[in-house]
Amino acid sequence: MITLPKDEEIRAIFGDCCEKLRIDGSRENMEGLVIYDMTDGTRTSTELEGSDAYFDGGLFVMRFVHFLKVLGAKNSYINVIHEGHKQRVNYNDIYEGMRRHVEMYREYSRKNNVRLRFVGKYDTGINPKDTDYDLRADLKELEEATAINPEHTVHFMINYSTRWAAEEGKEFFKKLPEANVILRHAKGYVNGDMWLFGKLDNNSFVYAQNGSSNINWSDRQIIMLIALCLRSLLLNKGTHLSKKYEGDEKDVVRQKREIELTFIHESFYDKSVETKFKKRAVIFSSYGPEIYEF
Repeated sequence: MITLPKDEEIRAIFGDCCEKLRIDGSRENMEGLVIYDMTDGTRTSTELEGSDAYFDGGLFVMRFVHFLKVLGAKNSYINVIHEGHKQRVNYNDIYEGMRRHVEMYREYSRKNNVRLRFVGKYDTGINPKDTDYDLRADLKELEEATAINPEHTVHFMINYSTRWAAEEGKEFFKKLPEANVILRHAKGYVNGDMWLFGKLDNNSFVYAQNGSSNINWSDRQIIMLIALCLRSLLLNKGTHLSKKYEGDEKDVVRQKREIELTFIHESFYDKSVETKFKKRAVIFSSYGPEIYEF
């Protein structure tokens, strides 16, 4: 089990990040933040090989979820396995990495009141052809054991596809919360079959250039990434479908976006205190892109 910082330290770092980003990091705002973290870049961000790389990625996710919980977020989504992943040449490594996560997440959720939900197609096996180990039994046990944990619910997408959510899983999926920020590591797109069916009608997009590898991210950097997701949510609130322009608001948008080509680029990276490589994230407002290094 990894060592997690104290809650007071997490909140203090977050407060500093929010001040730098000029946003309101209130509990109320954090309770409304639901991030869909599309983890990626695990194999290429470090020199770790095989299942070690995926195990390390699971540690990143644990820290990310823990910080969300401490800061007041009630729900999150994490992509893990797409239905098509079973055809990948390295699926054995992915599966072995998940197997190694089971005990770690069991201990973590018990100590921290986090609910684990596993979303995907489970009426057929998800194990590689050359292993008899059936992860589905572990997932069911973890889900049942954490069902009453109230502080945060993390939805792991395992053997998931948008096609499944739109057809076989449609009734189940209706009951899940909406996500309002897509966080995409390493790539600037969302695969068509990893869309959260009917749950992304009010989303904004955050691109993290760096892969979701645990050993590459400091606590402060992960917390800043969460603060940037909150800024993305706040900047884009009210701009979907029902947007109304009042007064000279249209003129302001036109001036900033079309004429000034507004572009924000700020760096908060401090080599004197930061032990990890610099991170970069891109978010978007109604006026244009914002790039932050930290």
